[in-house]
Amino acid sequence: MFGREKEEPTATKADDRLALVLSYQRSDIDERKIKLFQERLVQLCDEFGYDVVGQITVIPQSKERTTIINASIPVKLKEPI
Repeated sequence: MFGREKEEPTATKADDRLALVLSYQRSDIDERKIKLFQERLVQLCDEFGYDVVGQITVIPQSKERTTIINASIPVKLKEPI
């Protein structure tokens, strides 16, 4: 009697998220460099066919003599023109 509506796959409902982890030998990364890094990530997403659809989060974490930069970027594939 009651038919189930066709459900969209989860991937089409939620934004995809690109996660990037980089390792640096020095831990002295200033805010200006982090801001430039974020801007470049947006450019790279555009070049690879993704739209950034939310706030980019970049978190540098120091461990011993190495800094790990963890970036979370909410993206979706660009619509074909």
